[in-house]
Amino acid sequence: MLERELTEKVTKIISDLFKILCKNERFLNPKEVQYFILNFILKMFAQKYQEVNYFQDKLFSEVKFIHLNQPELEILDHASRQDWSKVKPVILANIFEISSNINERHSHGMHYTGEADIMKIVRPTISRFWEEKINQANTLKELTQLKLELANYKVLDPACGSGNFLYVAYQELKRIEQLLFNKINEKNKGNSQQLEMAIVTPAQFFGMDINPFAIELAKVTLMIARKVAIDQLNLTESALPLDTLDRNIICQDALFSDWIKADAIIGNPPFLGGKNIRLNLGDEYAEKIFTKYPKDVDFCSYWFRLAHDKINEKGRVGLVATNSISQGKSRKVSLDYITNNNGYIHEAISTQKWSGEAKVHVSIINWSKVKPNQYFLDHQEVNLINSSLTSLTDVTQAKTLKANLNICFQGIIPIGKGFIITEKEAEEFIKNNPKNKKIIKLFSMGANLAQNVNGIPERWIIDFNDLSLEDASDYSLPFEHIKKNVKPEREKNRAKRARKYWWQLFAPRPAMREAIKNLAYYFAVPRVSKWAIFIPFNINWLPGDLNIIVASEDYYILGILTSKIHRLWMNAQNSTLGETTRYTNTTCFETFPFPQKLTSEIVKKIRETMIKLHQYRRDQMEKKQWGITQLYNKFFAEKSSQLYKLHQQLDQLVMSAYGFQESDDILGKLLELNLELAQKEAKEKKIIGCGDLFLD
Repeated sequence: MLERELTEKVTKIISDLFKILCKNERFLNPKEVQYFILNFILKMFAQKYQEVNYFQDKLFSEVKFIHLNQPELEILDHASRQDWSKVKPVILANIFEISSNINERHSHGMHYTGEADIMKIVRPTISRFWEEKINQANTLKELTQLKLELANYKVLDPACGSGNFLYVAYQELKRIEQLLFNKINEKNKGNSQQLEMAIVTPAQFFGMDINPFAIELAKVTLMIARKVAIDQLNLTESALPLDTLDRNIICQDALFSDWIKADAIIGNPPFLGGKNIRLNLGDEYAEKIFTKYPKDVDFCSYWFRLAHDKINEKGRVGLVATNSISQGKSRKVSLDYITNNNGYIHEAISTQKWSGEAKVHVSIINWSKVKPNQYFLDHQEVNLINSSLTSLTDVTQAKTLKANLNICFQGIIPIGKGFIITEKEAEEFIKNNPKNKKIIKLFSMGANLAQNVNGIPERWIIDFNDLSLEDASDYSLPFEHIKKNVKPEREKNRAKRARKYWWQLFAPRPAMREAIKNLAYYFAVPRVSKWAIFIPFNINWLPGDLNIIVASEDYYILGILTSKIHRLWMNAQNSTLGETTRYTNTTCFETFPFPQKLTSEIVKKIRETMIKLHQYRRDQMEKKQWGITQLYNKFFAEKSSQLYKLHQQLDQLVMSAYGFQESDDILGKLLELNLELAQKEAKEKKIIGCGDLFLD
């Protein structure tokens, strides 16, 4: 605790110093400040060696004498009086983060990882692996062989930043080294000679990064790691001479470079969504990536795939990623690739809040090419871990069912802020010409479905749908509004359709409009929400892309989608965003197998129970002026509530429709049904989907 408090205190001092020095006219740019502070810190960490020429590389090849003013000198004096022997070198990562431009950090997905999270990778990937090997070795011959293996053991961080992962891994391997020596001494019946020369050295650790300053920091971090390990473990080895790490920690792009064949690969690849790669990294680099790797996936996915290809056959990997790594396309090119190519995820944290500044949730994943004896998911022992980072039956291989196509849709995508207008503007346009009412609609942004009574939208949108330019111009006032507020923005858009049809919504969803045109209402759910509850949706509203809609007005269908069976399938197939659920029409709905062996009686009961549930929810929300999220937060888990009881009735009826028992592996049976129906469809036999209901 004292060390942590001291580290935090010194970090604050250094942060203040950086901010002040950046204003000093003697420094040309922040990079000079970085090197100045790093030089100072290194001397503080190793005062007893301050006369030694430490480096042969470029970091301190040129030492500049800089005149500092009184406030700057006072901060340096204050920092130099701290007990730096108690300060962890993690401070270097803090310096790297605070001294990097915030836009640079964001665009490249650079984020600092705390030591507690690093241990969630280093422990299962490195420490536990070696502890088990040492425990299993019972002869001097076996232990001597382990010494040789440990001396040749290589650790790689292919996105090393300032070297925090390498630092923690070094400390752990030095501890492992002592465990091995202790067991050898025990086998020698106490005839120890100190005997053993150091096995683990910084020369066994390797790193890559595209940031040259981070590379220099990582080298210093590993040099300090050796001295810290010697002091903490009371080792007799000397901290000098320092290792030359210019060939170990190198400045290069991991995506387009050769990797050393390591025994352990660890790290925190950059956090950057697939849709932001081109925007943040530029067209030229994006095209270079997409020529070699898949598009539209999280940036860090590429490191997962490469790590699995590059690791030794008996090696192990541990990486951090945003929790979308186990979802959609990102999962297919990373975790699916691993599990489909002799990889076993043996320990993982499915999702947790990030400990750094980034407002994201992350997954922590450890895997190997050797089948493990145990699996741990979210700190609990399980029988397996699938590529969706669950221990349930893996349904990610379920097939898309033709019977479910063209029924469930993501809402429209405008692209152009000017399409969305205020209620006052909508009223003015309609007052100017009543026919404008045809192209001005209430616009659902998704959140209103979960938060508002009856889900009523709060915004309006101009929707010319598929009207030609000439026909759209007949609605003169709205058309001029779009021409003024949307056209300039759309003319700069990369997409040809956005530029050519600037007056139309970018993705108007014609198939969706065709599917709902003869309905009195249909069902919708926010694409991102906590409960993912479908509710009736007014046919006159226009759903945006943050809505998922089902083109049906049958409360039997709503009952199936509201049941625990569909929720179970949805949770196994869905994406998550933080602590919320992301419902996707392609994975959650189009693969979902509806009951096949139905009677008119069971369909009627499900429909009637769902209507009762809907009426109850509507009455409660109107009475309490709550949205559906608040209602479910309050009563869904309360067994005495009417909401709970109605859900129980509905669940029992839907279980009966499928012929399932509570003791069944529901996901396993649903997957079996999905594959059976897909096979029948391949033979062109009719099956029951959402769009057509056949009864026995």
